Amino acid sequence: MRRFDRLSTRGILLGVLSVIGLTTHTYAGPINTDVAFTPYKGGSILRLQWRYEEADGRGAVQHKNVSVSRAAWIYGVNPNLALIVNVPYVSARVDRFAPKLGRFEVKRDGLADITALLKLRIWQEDIGPLQTRRAAILAGMNVRSGDSDFSSDSYDPMLGAVYSYREDRNVFDADILYQLNTAGGEGRHDVIRYDVSYSYRVFPAVFEEDMLEELQLVAELNGSYTTSGDHEVFIAPGLQYTTERWTWELSLQIPTVQEFKGVTADTNYRLVLGLRYRW
Repeated sequence: MRRFDRLSTRGILLGVLSVIGLTTHTYAGPINTDVAFTPYKGGSILRLQWRYEEADGRGAVQHKNVSVSRAAWIYGVNPNLALIVNVPYVSARVDRFAPKLGRFEVKRDGLADITALLKLRIWQEDIGPLQTRRAAILAGMNVRSGDSDFSSDSYDPMLGAVYSYREDRNVFDADILYQLNTAGGEGRHDVIRYDVSYSYRVFPAVFEEDMLEELQLVAELNGSYTTSGDHEVFIAPGLQYTTERWTWELSLQIPTVQEFKGVTADTNYRLVLGLRYRW
């Protein structure tokens, strides 16, 4: 009877720890994919991310280098609702060619569109210790920055869904987000973004009650499709190191599908470096 009591108590304790840990430091979430987890009420996450890409152009655009510095704030309104604000700053260097001018470089920097989203967790099933399923919906707005180089011409509503499944060392996440382009003219195209991610905890191999560090291997598929017919898909291996409050992350996005109707440049690769702080 005593052995049964000890085992039962330990199982309950691990179950409670799994629910608490999943919303704090023990699961940071993948690098380029959203999650159905939210911070605790009043809790915040600051995400700083730098993305660099190189692309070979077509026609007048010979080559381009683009870096995006992104700051995102995630705030727990309540245990099931989070506010997400994302502010990107873009720096672009484009090699162009004109018959009369030859090859020349154009440099542009500016603020891209800001996104504001609400994430509402609509379903949660905690199956056992360190095993849970969760689903959430996303709704918000893509807000034009007004910067002539990188701003859109409209305020675009966004709607999406997220699913997460965790079982001890294995985590699966998937999301889809639809952005309705409200601008007029021939350039009006909606955008569908979708991501799938698998994460594996390399260490520690066994969950401990005082576990404050994790090393995760991450494999992602990141896609974007526009109603004009453009389609781009990346596979993205990555690495994450997480402590009680900090997460450092590295991802390399490699293009596998690039289908464009216009003269969009073909991306060679994207390098993503990130840092998160939770409080």
